[in-house]
Amino acid sequence: MKKDDMDNRIRLPEGYRISHGGRSYTISRYVSAGGNSIVYQAWYQDSLMPEKTHQVLIKELYPYDPAGRITRRENMCLEIGPGAEKLYGDHKKSYLLGNRVHLTLATEGKGGIADNLDSFEENGTVYTVLTARKGQVLAEMLKEKRYFPSLEDTVKCIRGLLNILELFHEHRLLHLDVSPDNIFILDPREKGAFPTELLLLDFNSVYSMDDQTTYLGDYYPGKPGYMAPEAVLSRTGEMGPWTDLYSVAAVWYTMLCDGKTPEDMEISNEKELVSPYSRLLLHEKEVAAEQVNRILNRGLRIMPSDRYPSIRDMRADIQELSDILTGAVRIPVFRTPSAGNRKRPAAGIWAAGAVLLACAAFFGGRLSLTAEKGGSAASGETDVVTTENTKLDLYQFPLETDDSVVLTQQDVRYPLVDNRMDVQVQTSTAVRIMLRDYEHSRDTSEVIDTYSLFTFYTGEGDKRGWQNADLTYDFFYTEDNTLHMELPFQDPNHFNLDYVGVIFQNFNYDESELILDITRCTLVDGAGNSYEMTELLGSHLLFFDEERWQQNMITTENRKYVETFDDIRGGRLIVDARACYLDPVLEVTWTSDNPDIATVDERGRVQGLRQGTATLTATVRDKNTGEERSTQMLVNVISKL
Repeated sequence: MKKDDMDNRIRLPEGYRISHGGRSYTISRYVSAGGNSIVYQAWYQDSLMPEKTHQVLIKELYPYDPAGRITRRENMCLEIGPGAEKLYGDHKKSYLLGNRVHLTLATEGKGGIADNLDSFEENGTVYTVLTARKGQVLAEMLKEKRYFPSLEDTVKCIRGLLNILELFHEHRLLHLDVSPDNIFILDPREKGAFPTELLLLDFNSVYSMDDQTTYLGDYYPGKPGYMAPEAVLSRTGEMGPWTDLYSVAAVWYTMLCDGKTPEDMEISNEKELVSPYSRLLLHEKEVAAEQVNRILNRGLRIMPSDRYPSIRDMRADIQELSDILTGAVRIPVFRTPSAGNRKRPAAGIWAAGAVLLACAAFFGGRLSLTAEKGGSAASGETDVVTTENTKLDLYQFPLETDDSVVLTQQDVRYPLVDNRMDVQVQTSTAVRIMLRDYEHSRDTSEVIDTYSLFTFYTGEGDKRGWQNADLTYDFFYTEDNTLHMELPFQDPNHFNLDYVGVIFQNFNYDESELILDITRCTLVDGAGNSYEMTELLGSHLLFFDEERWQQNMITTENRKYVETFDDIRGGRLIVDARACYLDPVLEVTWTSDNPDIATVDERGRVQGLRQGTATLTATVRDKNTGEERSTQMLVNVISKL
């Protein structure tokens, strides 16, 4: 018998048998649990051919009670303790209503809903037997890092989910508990294929829009991140199809982000909820990434009136995305030009003279300086000069820097300007190190075959160049962990070229530290002229974890030589790189002179704690030669307001 750390319910053990009506069901494994019931996978023997078995799902009415008053005895029977009778009774009413809805919808025969074979009472509670192939709950799949291999596979799943929910909405019903815990992904019928066929489980939170008394909101707190705000607040008058569609959008976000839970999506004010450079969008057309984010932004709006009003409306946008992916339609990208280009500004001039910080009064985000007007202060005549959003002069803080140690803020992807960086209070970022002209030994005894290199080019406004995926990335499968890549420039558009770059990806999705040596990065234009992108040449020290599984290294050095996609069409980007694990070669340390303001760990992760400045020092030591390099950077922790 098992139970979760956060759930006091004791599950039926594997191998346990439930007998009813002359048939014995054997529990194979636990599948999932909701606020109302627990679902198991089970099997029973065929009556004529006992060597054959039938796979089923068994749902057990076992309400979750935070007070622990509903328990299981050693004989597996449920015991309803004092004070829990009403709780159990309400849940039983909801459970039976869910069964009636299940039977009604299953007769429609439209798929996505397992047939309800039987319901019966045993062990002091109620069981329901459902037909099902073998499979796995989506939450469990993602927890085991069985991620979707393509955007198209996620779209297939979402289409299936919308088809199932359409049955509910046609009968004026809402599911209200659509989440990865309640989506059962069936094993594929075709061997080797990725599973995209699904069933929707747990109808026990179902709500009739014609009978508000069916809603047991007090007993269904919902799953954080997947329940629409009006459902969380039990505002039944505001609930409708858009409430379930919020959950659909949240589930899709989780599929796209490899299990990440969506929280406060709209409040975050991010136009791109899923980065175009994320794993599933990286190789897709730019307009496909825009359509994905357009759907998510509308589906996850806080106000119900701002969301998709019906499945038909959401399905239309999903269909448009499918047409983009298959090439059935070509939609031009329209974007508002960004203010200025993204070229790094020239280094500032060190400020001369004293800074009037002692005379400044900071209030409401404004810096006010009071200066005398043409005479003595005694005249009382003064000019008040108010400068909004005046920035602290960071150049009054001297730093000891080494030009051969280049620091880059990972979220920005460009080297720091003069080794100075702003971080908001209670937020974090990471800083990456690149060493110029660094010769070192490499341990090639272990093949780095789960890491890939990806080359790309992008136009202004993040208009990515059209690239054949087979020609843009490859894995370090060679014995000496080296790689040579050539990316042909073939985009027929007429965009201005912004930057070129290299992406290094860890498909283990685990914590690891590597050195990526880029020894050549040559841009060949359409006329055959070659230009070396020297800003990318060097030893990049890369730290990976489950969230930061890819590192982007980009440069705008190409702007010195070419301007548009037309200039490079017919040319190519040539990259030579080699990789090795960092630990045998280098020791990297980071320190902060003011850890009350900002902290930094050994992987370069910086955390802003409160407003102020801190000087961080990065030191790199070669473990074989003892050579040491060190540089400093300034962190300015600013208010979020």
